[in-house]
Amino acid sequence: MEVVSGSLVKDKNVLLRYDLDVIVDGKIDDFRLKAGLPTLNLCLKNASKVIMMGHIGRPGGREVDSLSIAPIYQWFKENGFKEQLASGKFRLLENLRFEPGEDAASLEYAKNLASLGNFYVNEAFASYHPAASTTILPTLLPHAAGLRFVAEVAKLTEIRNNPKVPFIGIIGGAKIEDKLPVINALAEKATAVLVGGKLAKIVHEESFNFPHHILAGHLRLDGLDIAPQTIEAWRPIIKGAKTIIWNGPVGKIEAGSAKGTSEIAKILLETEAQVIIGGGDTVGFLNKAGFLKKFQEKGAFISSGGGAMLEFLAKGTLPTIGVLD
Repeated sequence: MEVVSGSLVKDKNVLLRYDLDVIVDGKIDDFRLKAGLPTLNLCLKNASKVIMMGHIGRPGGREVDSLSIAPIYQWFKENGFKEQLASGKFRLLENLRFEPGEDAASLEYAKNLASLGNFYVNEAFASYHPAASTTILPTLLPHAAGLRFVAEVAKLTEIRNNPKVPFIGIIGGAKIEDKLPVINALAEKATAVLVGGKLAKIVHEESFNFPHHILAGHLRLDGLDIAPQTIEAWRPIIKGAKTIIWNGPVGKIEAGSAKGTSEIAKILLETEAQVIIGGGDTVGFLNKAGFLKKFQEKGAFISSGGGAMLEFLAKGTLPTIGVLD
């Protein structure tokens, strides 16, 4: 997988696939936008033109006003790119998922996109599902991976293949079908896998036959947050770790039950472990609660991908990586 460089994009019309799915409850959570800026700036410095594209939400192949790219355009305009946008050197395409061909991975739609440029850069690690712009378009043009994309792959490969031990995973959230393969994959190498959130309730109710080092926490009586006694039982395990992966809140934060997730964050900030955090809900909460900057100052790696991070940890690759290779 070739990493983007100034010489590769010199005088090219670059099609830059970016993580634009950043609108939460009508507001922009700009972590992903900022994560890709080194690649955007490199392209703008060297290319003739940069055409950015991405998706927001799941409009189902139709135009939905609330999922327009307009707020993202305004964000870039207000964050140092006003001149490039006005000159046309930097352009944003409308939400790709307004077109049915995007999610259908249509070759015809990919050809239409390809006609707009002559070099493709993927800086959208989080957008890992097959789609016209992520898995078909790079087969039609010379291509490279963005700087952040490559950093994500390198860090997650390191953790997957050679983590410092004791190595623990903290997995929360609600979607057992997405996270069960990851729990099993982590269990092969982890010293312990701590399961919280609604996942923990499902694990107890369905009596999964997990190895003894997969520890499903208990919830409060109302079922909305991890129980205090579970936090205390997990505390020494977390504090003794040298590598920690965290994906998913351990309580229903959208219902105001964020105390357990906050406690986990505080314990992680006290450790000397290498910390890797992923998942839109987790990162969004940490950002809103004021923890994210502390983790970044501590040197934690904050993944821009939630599902992509889990998929990579489980399988060691993604469809979007394969096509770039």
